[in-house]
Amino acid sequence: DAENPELRDMTRRLWVSAALTIPTFLLAMSDLVPGQPVQALIPPRAGNLLQLALSAPVVLWGGWPFFERGWASVVSRHLNMFTLIALGTAAAFGFSVVATLAPGILPHGLHRDGAPQDHATLHAHAVYFEAAAVIVTLVLVGQVLELRARHATSSAIRALLGLAPKTA
Repeated sequence: DAENPELRDMTRRLWVSAALTIPTFLLAMSDLVPGQPVQALIPPRAGNLLQLALSAPVVLWGGWPFFERGWASVVSRHLNMFTLIALGTAAAFGFSVVATLAPGILPHGLHRDGAPQDHATLHAHAVYFEAAAVIVTLVLVGQVLELRARHATSSAIRALLGLAPKTA
C-alpha cells in the first residue's frame, strides 16, 4: 500500500499540536487549582504571553489546512464545518492576541471579571488561547481518524478486487 502524504502531514500536525496544546490548556486552567500556585509564580501578563507562544504554532500551522478549507467554502458560498472552525478559532485567537499585546484598546467591560482597569491590572484580560488550540487539536484528531479509515477502506476494496477471478 502506498503511503498517504495527507495522512502523514495531518498526523505530524496532530502530534506537534497536541504537545503544545496540553501545556497551554494546563496553564489556562491552573487558576482552578486551590491556592493558585501557578499564578503565584507566573504573573498574568507572562502567563498570557506564554499561552500565546504555545498556541500560535497550533492555530497558525496546525490549523492552517482548516483556514484554507474555510476560506474556500466562503469563496464558493458553500459554508461547512471548516468555515465554522476557521471563524471560531480565528476569533478566539485574534481576540486573545489583542488582549495580550494591546490590552489598552479593549473596553473596560471586557476586563477579567468586569473589574475596572488600573495600571497594575491592565493585562488581566481573559484570553482564549487554550480554546483555539484545543479546537484545532480535536479537529486534527478527527481528520487523522477519517484519513486512516479512508485508507483502510481503500485497502480493503483493493484486497477484494484482488480476490476476483481473472476469467469468468
